[in-house]
Amino acid sequence: MKTPSMILTLAAGVALTATQTALAQYDTGDAWHRASDWVPGIVPGSTVNNPGPGFDGVGVWSYETASGGGGLSSDTPWYAQDKTMLSWDNNWWGHGTGVWSNGNDINPPIRQGKMTHNLVGSYYDDTPIVRWMMPAGESELSVDINGQFDVLWTGHEMRGTDIDVELVIARETADGQFDVLFSDVLSKPTAGTSIGDTASSMVDLSSIMLSEGDSIVMSGRGVSSVGWTEGRWLGISDDLTIRVSEVPAPASLALLGLGGLAAARRRR
Repeated sequence: MKTPSMILTLAAGVALTATQTALAQYDTGDAWHRASDWVPGIVPGSTVNNPGPGFDGVGVWSYETASGGGGLSSDTPWYAQDKTMLSWDNNWWGHGTGVWSNGNDINPPIRQGKMTHNLVGSYYDDTPIVRWMMPAGESELSVDINGQFDVLWTGHEMRGTDIDVELVIARETADGQFDVLFSDVLSKPTAGTSIGDTASSMVDLSSIMLSEGDSIVMSGRGVSSVGWTEGRWLGISDDLTIRVSEVPAPASLALLGLGGLAAARRRR
């Protein structure tokens, strides 16, 4: 028959092991890359697979749209506006391409590795948002975010208009507060209307601390609309890797477990 001290000892050991297991869900170097993790939708018009899984099958990638809002310097920036979850469109404008969108052939589309911001008329107000969510069950992680944004100015007949593009990466806390981690403004290399203009912005962020319920928001948009003219839009590739840079050490929890063992010994 187990004595009370033995039961306390076993309980402390089990609690410590369970806590260490939870902390060890991710290791330093584990990484998420949206294009590599990409999983298409299943049912047209539904949000099945949104959020989509990361490398380990846990749903972390959320595809959304924000409506309205101002620019990077605004008190009400676009990325902080209310969001709508996008649904699966398996045949975007009859091109056979599957995208997450605001409805059948309704902007903005987000495809594997690229989001598009339409600059025409009222479509302009709907901006694509990619969100990486802190995995469920994690209380704290430190991550690095590295890679680049690539912007293509394009549109009808592949012609793009020289409208500046704002890019942002922000941390959203569980209570809805935003902290800008990265921002940039890119200008079209060629003035006027032209074909094939691209520009890139490098991202190198280290040791971003995240708590339970936090997320990382990534987005880009043109600074103004072109009005009701022939099609103009921006292709924004988000070639970004989110990598675990530090796993919280279980030292304090180990001390808690040892404290439980000591208490058990004192009761002998």
